[in-house]
Amino acid sequence: MGKETEKKKEKEVLERGGWDNQCDFFLSCMGYAVGLGNIWRFPYLCYQYGGVTFLIAYITMLFLTGLPLFFLDLALGQYAGKGPIKLFTRMVPGFKGLGYGMIFLSFLITIYYNVIIAWTLYYTAVGFSSELPWTYCGNSSLTSRDCFQRDQELACYELDSNHTFWDKQCVSVEEVCREYNLTLGVGRDEGD
Repeated sequence: MGKETEKKKEKEVLERGGWDNQCDFFLSCMGYAVGLGNIWRFPYLCYQYGGVTFLIAYITMLFLTGLPLFFLDLALGQYAGKGPIKLFTRMVPGFKGLGYGMIFLSFLITIYYNVIIAWTLYYTAVGFSSELPWTYCGNSSLTSRDCFQRDQELACYELDSNHTFWDKQCVSVEEVCREYNLTLGVGRDEGD
C-alpha cells in the first residue's frame, strides 16, 4: 500500500508543470509584478504627491511591506505547488476565504485590464478614419456640455457676434457667463 501511494505522489509531481529555467521564472515574476499601474499611473502619482517626497515614502514601503509580501506569495506558491484556495485551506482552514478572495480579486483585475485593452483597440481602429469622432463636439448624451471646438465656435460667432458654442449648441455669451457666475468682458478674444 505504501508503494502505491508513493507512485501516485510521483505521478502528481510529474504531471505538474515547472519552470524550464530561471529566466522563465524571472520573466513570469516580472509580468506578475509590473503591470499597467507601474507604467501608466506611477509617473502621475509621483507628480501629484510631491515627486521625490513621494518616492522616499514609496521606496520605504516597498522594502518594508511590498517586497516581503511578494516574496511570501512566491514562496508559498512554489513550496506548496497549489492554488490559493487549496493552499490556504491546508495551511489554516479558517483562511479558505482568503484564497477565494484572491481568486475574486484576480477576476476583477482581469475585467479592468480587458476594458483598458478594449479602449485601446477601439481608439486605434477609429484613429484610422478620415475624420476622428472626437474632432467636433457631437450631439450625443456622451458629449460633455463643456466640449469646445474652435470651428464650431467660429460658426456660432458668424451667426451672431454675441454667441458662442456651449452645451452642444450656439448660445449667447451672457448665458454662459451667468451659468458660471462670471462678468461679461468688454472685448472678445478673436484668436488668430
